[in-house]
Amino acid sequence: MLRIRVSNKLEDQEIEHPSGPLEFGRGPARNNIARCVLKDLYVSKDHIRVLELDDGLVRIENLSQRNSIRLEDGTVIATGNSREFVPPVHLMVGETTVNIERPQPESEERLLQVIASPFPRPDDSAHTTLMELGRSPSPETLAHWFETVIAVQRAAAGSLEFFQQTARAVVTLVGLDRGLVVLRREGRWMVQARYPEETRSSGREFSVTTLERVARERRTLFQAAQSVANPAESLQGIEAVAASPIFDSHDRVVGAVYGSRSRITPHAGLGIGSLEAQVMQLLASVVGVGLARQEQEARALRRLVQLEQFFPGDLAREMEQNPHVLDGQEREVTVLFSDIRGFSHMAERLGPMDTFRLAGEVMDRLTTRVQETGGVVVHYAGDGLMALWNAPKDVPDHAAHACRTALAMLADQPTFDADWQQRLGRPVRLGIGINTGLALCGNSGSKKKFHYGALGHAVNLANRVEGATKQLGIPILLTGSTHAQLTNGFATRRLCRARLPGIDGTTDLYELHAESATEEWQEWHLTYERGLALYEAGRWLEACRTLHTLLFGETEHDRPTLMLLARATQNLQQPPEPFDGVIEVGQK
Repeated sequence: MLRIRVSNKLEDQEIEHPSGPLEFGRGPARNNIARCVLKDLYVSKDHIRVLELDDGLVRIENLSQRNSIRLEDGTVIATGNSREFVPPVHLMVGETTVNIERPQPESEERLLQVIASPFPRPDDSAHTTLMELGRSPSPETLAHWFETVIAVQRAAAGSLEFFQQTARAVVTLVGLDRGLVVLRREGRWMVQARYPEETRSSGREFSVTTLERVARERRTLFQAAQSVANPAESLQGIEAVAASPIFDSHDRVVGAVYGSRSRITPHAGLGIGSLEAQVMQLLASVVGVGLARQEQEARALRRLVQLEQFFPGDLAREMEQNPHVLDGQEREVTVLFSDIRGFSHMAERLGPMDTFRLAGEVMDRLTTRVQETGGVVVHYAGDGLMALWNAPKDVPDHAAHACRTALAMLADQPTFDADWQQRLGRPVRLGIGINTGLALCGNSGSKKKFHYGALGHAVNLANRVEGATKQLGIPILLTGSTHAQLTNGFATRRLCRARLPGIDGTTDLYELHAESATEEWQEWHLTYERGLALYEAGRWLEACRTLHTLLFGETEHDRPTLMLLARATQNLQQPPEPFDGVIEVGQK
């Protein structure tokens, strides 16, 4: 009788084969020989033949004409060859693993008991190990147990220390002679830790049959004594074993805590009792919880890393804890669009490598400025970015924060010039547009590719305002809705009422000059706004007289002043009918 387990990406099956040859391959059965058909494209049509011999050995024959059979020790069975083994045997073909072993004799199966009763009441004198547990454990003994379990819990889940602490507890807490932590990976049982380490056996350290039964029945098994009739599965010098399953977060058996008692120790003949097996189960539960915690922390870390690509660290952590903030919700936000002026010409001059380096340096600095004020960068577009304030987290005075960010971005221009102006033959200049309004905020990407963003009129308007900086020659433009929320004394100037491409209605545009301004600038901007008011009232001659005063003494003439003066002069020559005072801003 052979027990065979087959595992690959598409199947996981267990076979009880009574006698005679058994073949494995992708093709159908042939010559009336029993066949296990493998769902593996890398396996030959006819690949393996297994035959149990009379002397207890198992012959493995390679039927394939092209592919070898790989063994656990790294050797292979070449095509057309065969070898004989004492089971258990571990084979690999294609992407499939085949484990061959003999099941335990019925007499040994009966010796394995199952945890099914509560902790028994101890009635002997108290000692440190559970085997010697007394009727009433001393405070020192209880403290020892708790410290042992807590030491396991405190170790980093999945680390070598974590597994070693568990294996050690099987000996120091439970009182067995040897402890193992064994994990099941790709159909194989692999020892992660053992205690004591220096007494590693030259033979098999554990019973595969016992572990397979633990995995199959999903319960803790223990033996009062061992009388193994199968010499191939016998563990030399072992009197009794106990094994408890380790479950992952999906309630799958992924390993076991395994302990054994030797025939040659002072505890020989005592077997393993129910209480000891119960604590083995407790240790296995601690390992399972630790591995689940490790998996959860790994998922959280991956999600946090993803979120931190878009948000400041504290905001990313809040979103990781509350994923509902990604659901669509309407919020009042302040939106900022930023763009590098003349980027296409820069790219032609620099070439691809330096163009990417320039864009990367500028975007990195601008992103830092956004995050410093609690903003969120939601989109990059080559030489530009889009940022939000007041979503997904509340940001008081979000309009003011966006304006301070824009001024900080502008203050970084000399840094870019120092590095790039000589090569470009021109300074690096930014255009920034800001608007405040209602937008739908949330995951604007897909379920497969996350992208937090905002949609709606407020976003489109901010984009068009950024484009208007080119025509008006002002680096930072605000809409009237943003300007209305500024209560902290920013130096601003109303430039005009404009019609923007793709936007219904008109928009008041303001220049953002600084957080504060000199008396000279204040007087200058008031003069401009008086001229603008006269222009919009149709009093063009008075507007021209007022605006002309702003040109004297200027080395670099203000483009909005020149544009407004030109329009007033043209209207004097050819009065429009009707006149509404709104300036048409061209396409971005």
